[in-house]
Amino acid sequence: MPAFLSRFRIAAKLWLGYSAVAAILAGLALVQLGLLHQEERQAIRIFENRMVPVRQLKVMSDAYGIRILFAARQVRGGTLDAAEGLARVRSARREAGRQWAAFKASAPASDGEVLARVDALTTYVAKDLDRLEQLLEEGRLPDLGRFVDDDLLPEILPLTNLLAGLVQAQEDAAQQSMEEMAARSRRTRALSYVLILAGLATALALGYLIARDLSGSIRGMVEQVRRAAGGDLEVRVRIKGQDELADMGRDLNRMIARLRETIHALGEQEASERAVLENARVAIIVRDNGGVVRRFNPYAEDLLGYPAEEVLGRSSTVWLDPEEVEARARELAQRVGRPVASEIDLIRLLTEAGPDQREWTFRARDGRSIPMLVALSRITGADGERIGYLSVASDLSERKALEADLRASEARAQLANRAKSAFLSNMSHELRTPLNAILGYAQLMARRPGRSAEDRDQLGRVLAAGEHLLSLINDVLFLSKIESGGLDLRIGPFRTAALLDGALDMQRIRAEAKGLELRLEADPALPAYLDGDAAKLKQILVNLLGNAVKFTQKGSVVLRAGYAAGRATFAVEDTGPGISEEDQRQLFQAFFQAANQPLAAEGTGLGLHISRSLVHLMGGELALDSRLGEGSRFSFSLPLPEGEAPLELEGGGQVIRLEPGQHPAAMLVVDDRPENRDLLAQLLASVGLQAITAADGIEALELWERHHPSLIWMDLRMPRMSGFEALQILRGREREQNLTHTPVVAISASVIDLDRETLRKAGFDDFLGKPFREAQLFEVAGRLLGLRFLTRQAAPAPVSVDLTGLKLQPESWRADLKDAVLIGDTEAALAVVDRLGHHPMADGLRHLLRDYKLQELLNALNG
Repeated sequence: MPAFLSRFRIAAKLWLGYSAVAAILAGLALVQLGLLHQEERQAIRIFENRMVPVRQLKVMSDAYGIRILFAARQVRGGTLDAAEGLARVRSARREAGRQWAAFKASAPASDGEVLARVDALTTYVAKDLDRLEQLLEEGRLPDLGRFVDDDLLPEILPLTNLLAGLVQAQEDAAQQSMEEMAARSRRTRALSYVLILAGLATALALGYLIARDLSGSIRGMVEQVRRAAGGDLEVRVRIKGQDELADMGRDLNRMIARLRETIHALGEQEASERAVLENARVAIIVRDNGGVVRRFNPYAEDLLGYPAEEVLGRSSTVWLDPEEVEARARELAQRVGRPVASEIDLIRLLTEAGPDQREWTFRARDGRSIPMLVALSRITGADGERIGYLSVASDLSERKALEADLRASEARAQLANRAKSAFLSNMSHELRTPLNAILGYAQLMARRPGRSAEDRDQLGRVLAAGEHLLSLINDVLFLSKIESGGLDLRIGPFRTAALLDGALDMQRIRAEAKGLELRLEADPALPAYLDGDAAKLKQILVNLLGNAVKFTQKGSVVLRAGYAAGRATFAVEDTGPGISEEDQRQLFQAFFQAANQPLAAEGTGLGLHISRSLVHLMGGELALDSRLGEGSRFSFSLPLPEGEAPLELEGGGQVIRLEPGQHPAAMLVVDDRPENRDLLAQLLASVGLQAITAADGIEALELWERHHPSLIWMDLRMPRMSGFEALQILRGREREQNLTHTPVVAISASVIDLDRETLRKAGFDDFLGKPFREAQLFEVAGRLLGLRFLTRQAAPAPVSVDLTGLKLQPESWRADLKDAVLIGDTEAALAVVDRLGHHPMADGLRHLLRDYKLQELLNALNG
């Protein structure tokens, strides 16, 4: 056993001992618990096997001996109606029969003789009870008393006596079983005591072996140390095992060997010291208490260019920068409250509290300035008295050069980042410019009256696809703006309920298709209006809700909103698969996708990174609480003061023309791309505004001088003269000629490196990013010029649709329609509806699908 223990470290031995004792005690406790549990189950079985039959027999005896006789006597005495008495007698007979049947079913075969006697007596008594029921039913009360006393009672008493005997037999059997259990319990306790004693003995034996192993090693080591202390330096400690005592023995052997070498080879040691001084790649300088240089190693000579013979034995330190020494001396004098007399006094004060390490500048003989990291410390003798000072100086020239390289690399990285931003800006312009034309012309085509419903539906799909492409572009631009710190907030009042409901509605169809419960839980204290950046807040909530719906397969997704002390709190909770701790550490990094999420590859991995950055920008922190298999909870709190209701245009429909009495303002459209100029000019003209166009800044200035338009829509990137240059000239001419200010709105597809504040400082009045919506165009024009427009309200949806005919359609057709509705594929659902031809119900179904009233249709299909 000791040989086995010697392979372990001391901590492992102790752990082994403690673990063994704990394991033994735990095992004993488990055995004891098992035995106790077994006894408990035995007691329960005894109760079930013995006490329940006793109760059954007692209930049967009470039914015959008390309830029946008592009911008969009450009827005879006139205190109980004969019909009620008859009901009680019959109820007692039925109860006695049930209890006797239950007792016989569980009685052992050895009680067969007794059971037969009881069956016989109950059969005999049953005839008298039939007679009793007949008397009660006929109301023959005079005969009832004689029958009960003379006939019924003598027959019931033997039965109750026999039942009492059975009860006593059952109780005696239960008592015997309990006595057997008590004896078994005593044997169990005795066995437990034996096991506990055996476990303690085992633990003591293991402790003895460990203690003997440790004490044996210590005694041997002490003996060898005593011999070494007596002068026997050839002694070696015998080493056994791999524990700390063995390590100590090895160290002691090395110490004795070093001591032997010290005593017998002092000269060799001095040679080693000289080798260190001569070969060290640091400057080592030793001074005595008077400042006289005693050591000046070769590296210091090579580095500074001063031979050792010119320095040793002198107190001058020509390699130090006098100005730096004077500055350090002044600083230290202010701190200690007295002048610093000399360089050695400066060193003495610097090392007063311990070693001092700081950067100094050394001057080489050839005039070079060398940055050095100097460690100053005191040298003490054997008695602890200070005998001098040691300076160890490392050349920092390479590190300083490396730092300079790092700064240059950082500058190059910043330049590369600016190049990336410029590339993204150009790509943004190149992508958004044709997208502006696509969306703009689609909006323009949708404005023309007389289009069929199919044309309007297809134009709506073109707009939806363009908006989706625009959102993808915006994600990449958002990431670039976040990385460059160029994102700003647009604070304004917004309606809280509309924002939260809008965020939920964007995910509702997907949630319903998956059978998920999607709900909002808002605190009543949440203000009706808040003041903040509504667009960014909605982007955060839409992204969090979208992820929750995407990864949750069953259960619910809940958006919670609260408000307290000027801060709004939001949380998105789901019952999805949860997120592992490893993935949580990387979840908010750009382009990260969780490995355990099968649907993660469907996204770009930017959503959560952007959401956390937006929350941080708005003054909050995005927190995550998730466990695998238990769902996830994303929450954040933002400082959003309560806001006032904003002024809103009534109606909110499509702009059709200027209100009567409004002057048709003239506007100048400046853009180098013909399709963009034509699109914007046609949109303005469609509502009664006048529009002239220019292809660049030079032509724009000429037209401005000639026509003096009320408003200018100015593209920023154009050949010959950009929008910025044209605006500076225009503003200058306004000041020179004392002309009225002309509002100029910047239009550009390069939104990554632009913001409204920068454009306002440049002289623009507002900004419109390509591609834009026509509502944004008219809102800006109305705000800057005070124009008012008439709007066309959307055609109201049908009030109701008769869906009763769905049940009459073929089952296969209904199944195809239901499958398409469940996954939210309206195109496939419309194709199924088209199979109805001119059926009266077809138009109503199409209205429901185009209005995305999928839940109403699904309810009808399930009805």
